[in-house]
Amino acid sequence: MATTLLTRPAPQLRRDQRALVEAIRRMTGFEAVAVLRGFDKTSRATRDAINEVVREQGGHIIDVTPVPGLGELASVPAADLVVATNRSLAAAAERCAAYWNVPAVVLGDGVGEHGRLVRTRQPAVSVTRDGGGQDVVVRQLRLLGPVTWSDGSAPARPAEELVLKPTIAGMVVTATYAGTTVTRPASRMIEVEITDEVVADIDGHAGLVSSGRYEARPTTRPVCRVAVTG
Repeated sequence: MATTLLTRPAPQLRRDQRALVEAIRRMTGFEAVAVLRGFDKTSRATRDAINEVVREQGGHIIDVTPVPGLGELASVPAADLVVATNRSLAAAAERCAAYWNVPAVVLGDGVGEHGRLVRTRQPAVSVTRDGGGQDVVVRQLRLLGPVTWSDGSAPARPAEELVLKPTIAGMVVTATYAGTTVTRPASRMIEVEITDEVVADIDGHAGLVSSGRYEARPTTRPVCRVAVTG
């Protein structure tokens, strides 16, 4: 007796995800597209639809899942375009785009004409580790200490929690130690020393940062963010 294999239909893309795929179809001049996706079925289906469009144009995709930790972007092949398949991965896509100096395509807030592209510039902070290794932060880098830090205006001081946030003018540093929190702007460079591996929040994604000396400074070229109205 012949066995009939039942296959489930592919998940239907949401309206905003279809707009995202169509936006990629309208773009040209790229060969490699980095795609950040979740592990759910619709994220994978959106990735597959983007892959189909990119292949039609003679390109290929780079599957960037899971999100690389701090210092791990150097091991990911460089792309000409970065796409986030859902809103929760927008910051991670912008971080990759800032590192490679390419546009990031993300889902917009749904307000406005369907399929409209809104281009903005997102400030970023570059992070360099002693002995080499670079990364970029576009929303915030939160280190759960102990660490020591300095902005060059005073001797290095301890922190139990240190947060670096990019701004148009540079970055803002917030340090907490012994129940006291200090917040100050920084337009040049922050030095951070980590003696033991610490927990970190890197643009909304948890990770670990190894011991070493790090320098953080505002980037000279903000990332290009392309939001697609769904």
